Amino acid sequence: MEKAKDGEGSWGSPDARPSFYQIMWFANLKELQIPTKFFDEHLATEETETVALRSPCGSWDTKLEHREGCVYLIQGWPHFVESHDLGRAEWAHFLYNGRMSFDVKIYGSNGWLKKYDQPAASAPPFASSFPFFRREIKGYNVGHKCTLVIPNYFSRRHMSLSKEPMVLMDTDGVSWPVTIVVTSGNHLAMSGGWKALADAHSIKKGDVCIFELVEKRVMQFHILR
Repeated sequence: MEKAKDGEGSWGSPDARPSFYQIMWFANLKELQIPTKFFDEHLATEETETVALRSPCGSWDTKLEHREGCVYLIQGWPHFVESHDLGRAEWAHFLYNGRMSFDVKIYGSNGWLKKYDQPAASAPPFASSFPFFRREIKGYNVGHKCTLVIPNYFSRRHMSLSKEPMVLMDTDGVSWPVTIVVTSGNHLAMSGGWKALADAHSIKKGDVCIFELVEKRVMQFHILR
């Protein structure tokens, strides 16, 4: 990962674009307030309320909402958060391209730039009325003693920090019980039962899996290939 360096662009060159930083905490993982001074200087005269956020993962359209003298990113922002596994104490750098478009860099709580795999061009979009998260399968998610970590932003918002088992349901309606472990970093991870599911569905490195929380401790999963 790349260490944060003030004043440098995506390729190490000086970046003179207007920008602002926001540290992530519980409230702005749901909605993000744009600094008033930044909005007044750069966005107030724009005619559209749609803001495009770009990252190595793609582009997301979000909507502005004006409330009690402040301006927030509301619609579309939670999807951006989920797609980037944004968590508390991480921070985002918004670099303004003009015309309501930002490039966004995301840094972990350790100050290192987070790297993201670009989504496969063939992976279809996914939408659901249930909370869900997306995982691109890595080598350590399949094979002997494999596990799959549930993103912190998702588990903290929708689940309890508990070893209570879960059930994963495939698209045929078959239930797969999985055990949950709590890691030393207080992450929830699917352990026992996950390998059997992955083997039975021929899940391999590079596949994209979607996990929808349809009931308490019950997830519907989908494989996008």
